[in-house]
Amino acid sequence: MRKFYLTSLLLLLSLETSFAQDPQFFTGFFPEAALTKKLKNDQKIIFKIEHQDIFYNNSGDQKDELQFTHYRTDLMGFYDFKLNPSKSIAFGVFHRIQKGANANRIIQQFAAVNRLRGLKLAHRFRTDQTFTKGDPLEIRLRYRLATEIPLSGSTLDPGEHYLLLSNEPIFSLQGGEFEIENRLVLSLGKLIASSQKLEWSLDYRTDKFIQEGFRTRLWAKVGYFYSF
Repeated sequence: MRKFYLTSLLLLLSLETSFAQDPQFFTGFFPEAALTKKLKNDQKIIFKIEHQDIFYNNSGDQKDELQFTHYRTDLMGFYDFKLNPSKSIAFGVFHRIQKGANANRIIQQFAAVNRLRGLKLAHRFRTDQTFTKGDPLEIRLRYRLATEIPLSGSTLDPGEHYLLLSNEPIFSLQGGEFEIENRLVLSLGKLIASSQKLEWSLDYRTDKFIQEGFRTRLWAKVGYFYSF
């Protein structure tokens, strides 16, 4: 637990300078839940829901005012199958409910897990195509690197806590314009049982590195994950 609080403090201190320099910033609450149904031959189906509400936004009509504004609700479904014990492929569909036109997305994914001197590293490569009425097709390439660190011993057992750190750069092309986004997430998780886990996270996102209007977002996340 001390490791998580110390790491969180250092992360927040490092972000404080970014917030001071960048006038476009908002923050809010981000609950998520996922349900995984295991099938035969190392196959599984995953259903996931994510919801985002903004608490503070220093731009727009409610600039510098506390608020409770719905931002997005995402519904996702994946079909995943293993190529071998450490590699898998998944295909997914996605529907986003948001202000204005809703969006639909098709997702392709390759994931791999390896160990480096006892450190577990999870690699995830994704491509997706997003369709929004009135907007050009958006095509993205994503790579996430994540590591999970048990806080009690070298292995994770039910009832124990763990740290999860991930970073994901996202490259997108829409209407002939190229853009970059980055997502940095620090999580404290608890393996409730072999089939259940709960995570509390800080999710820091930056985008519009190339186009005008560089933006930062900080989400307070809580996630529940169940498999059967």
